[in-house]
Amino acid sequence: MSKKMIKLGFAGLGFIGSIHAIACFSMPLIFKNLPFEVKLGRVYKNNLNDIPHFFEKGAKSLEEVLENSDAVDICTPNYLHYEQAMKTIERGIPLYLEKPIGVNSKEAYDIMESAKKKGLIHQTALMYRFMPAITQARDMIKNGEIGEILNFKALMLHSGYMDPKRPISWKLKKSTSGGGAILDMGIHLVDAVRFMLGEIKSLRAISKTYFKERPVEKGSEIYDCVDVDDWTSVEVELEGGGWGTIEASRISPDIEEETKFEIYGTKGSIKISTKHPRYAILYKKQENKEITGDYDNKSEFSKYVNSIYPPEKYSLGWMVDMHMASLINFFTNIVESEIVFEETPTFEEAYKDQVVLDKIILSAENNGETIKF
Repeated sequence: MSKKMIKLGFAGLGFIGSIHAIACFSMPLIFKNLPFEVKLGRVYKNNLNDIPHFFEKGAKSLEEVLENSDAVDICTPNYLHYEQAMKTIERGIPLYLEKPIGVNSKEAYDIMESAKKKGLIHQTALMYRFMPAITQARDMIKNGEIGEILNFKALMLHSGYMDPKRPISWKLKKSTSGGGAILDMGIHLVDAVRFMLGEIKSLRAISKTYFKERPVEKGSEIYDCVDVDDWTSVEVELEGGGWGTIEASRISPDIEEETKFEIYGTKGSIKISTKHPRYAILYKKQENKEITGDYDNKSEFSKYVNSIYPPEKYSLGWMVDMHMASLINFFTNIVESEIVFEETPTFEEAYKDQVVLDKIILSAENNGETIKF
């Protein structure tokens, strides 16, 4: 079988860009029969002296990347996404864009509409949709395993900003990030809730910033103000009935960072954790039985995710594994010249997430005002 050659250009190669690159580099070592072959092309980044050898070369401008790529992966700071995405879309180049796709829903809407009009293949790195435990839980809910949804909890608890001397950065300014923990991390929670449980009807939020100032650079005694949240909690009511909470934190120390979901229904419950990304835990109340492992009544999308998620022996950790499955989906759509599965996190799905997040931020700014959709 001949494989489609895809030269992937990069804009940005920080932490998350490196995760994408690891996933792309490792892909053919794990999956031998993919219908494509990805070549890591040119990279546009600040320091061109430390480009890994498996990339074609460094690029001095985004335009140089666009001129020499079959597809582009943008994983730069949030405030650069809009301009870089619009330039890529204008060229008609398939685009994989990190979340959030803009600093607010207006930017996200413009990007979404431009990509639609151009008719190009596009995807957002909302990779929790490619976590087998989440697709399994979605199937269980749709199949009525836990009955009607009563309530849920969605939590992403990290501790990367516990050090008060960690310098200020673009992530800690609303003008360059769009928001703090709730936008950076909470977008994954919002997207997963929408994906598994349906759309949100109303919400109210509270946000806190514990470290209100940070050094302008490492070791500096000069401090600058932080104007985004360290922690946010959101009370949510779902269109389908049921309610729950979404909580995102950068200042919650624990022995291991974790993302988890607890979903409770009239017949039982489902629990999901990044500590066990392959399977959800199903509790059936009437039988007083907890079930984990393979689930027979899978959707076509779940079967597909299981086929592109790295086997346990080849696991590179849940973060890389999920990004790898997400990127395989993007490249497969390029080969097929269409979005094969409607569950794909397109720019439209990313825009819907950002509409919710804009309302969360607005509610928090207005002392927890309830906002309806």
